[in-house]
Amino acid sequence: MIRTSAAARTEAAPGAGVLRCRNCCLGPLCLPAGVQPAEVALLDGVVDTRRELAEGEVLVEEGAPLRALWVVRSGSLKAETRWGRRAQVVAFHLPGELAGWDAVAGGRHRTTIRALEPSTLCMVRYQRLMGLGDRIPRLYRRLLSMLSGAAHRDWVVSAVGPGAHAEARVLAFLVNLAERLAAAGLSTDEVRLGMSRDDIASYLGLAPETVSRAMVRVGQLDGLEVRRRRVRFHDLEALRAALRAAAAS
Repeated sequence: MIRTSAAARTEAAPGAGVLRCRNCCLGPLCLPAGVQPAEVALLDGVVDTRRELAEGEVLVEEGAPLRALWVVRSGSLKAETRWGRRAQVVAFHLPGELAGWDAVAGGRHRTTIRALEPSTLCMVRYQRLMGLGDRIPRLYRRLLSMLSGAAHRDWVVSAVGPGAHAEARVLAFLVNLAERLAAAGLSTDEVRLGMSRDDIASYLGLAPETVSRAMVRVGQLDGLEVRRRRVRFHDLEALRAALRAAAAS
C-alpha cells in the first residue's frame, strides 16, 4: 500500500458518497490558485461521487469511452496496456494524482486502470468539467497543469535512459515516488509500496529478479532503507545526488 503517516487524512467520512471540494485536504492540489468560494461551489457539482475500489478491481478498461477523470484520494493504482498476450505497466497513480487522463486526447482510454490496493477516488464528470471552462477559466489552466505533471512524472523515470543499469532505473523510480508523495503533502519517512516487484519490473522494462537484486543494492545507499515493500527515505537530496552520479556512469 502507498501508505504514509499522513495517508489517513485523505479519506472521506465513512459512508460518504457525495464529496465537497471545499472540505477536502487535497483541495490545494486540485483547485486552481485563487479560486473563489462561489467557484468551489460550482466544482462541488462536478465532483459528485466517491468511488471505492477493492484490491485488483478495475476502474476503467482499455478502449472505454471517456466519461470521467478520477483523482486518487487514498491507495494507489496502475495503468497497463496489452501487447498481444503481455500486459505492460505504463503508469502508477498515487494520492493527489489524476487518473484516466490518457483518454483526453482521443476520447477513449488507452490503458486499463486497476487498483493495487483498497483505494478511494473522486470521480469528475468530464463533460461537466469542460462546461465550467468558460465560467472558471483558471480551471482549464489547472487541468492542463495536472495533465502536464502526469506526463512529466513518467518522463522523469524514462529520462534515465533504457541503457542505464538496473540500479539507476530503480533508484530513479524510488526518488520519483518520494517526490510525488511529498508533493501531495504525505510523509516519506516510511512508505509501503502497493506495487509488486513484477509491476515495477514491467514499468521499468526489467526482469523481476533484476529489480529484486537492484532493490537490495540501492537499499545499501546512505539515505535509503529498503525492506521488502517497506521503504524509508532518510535523505532525499543525497539520493538525488546518487542518482545523478549513477545516470552519468
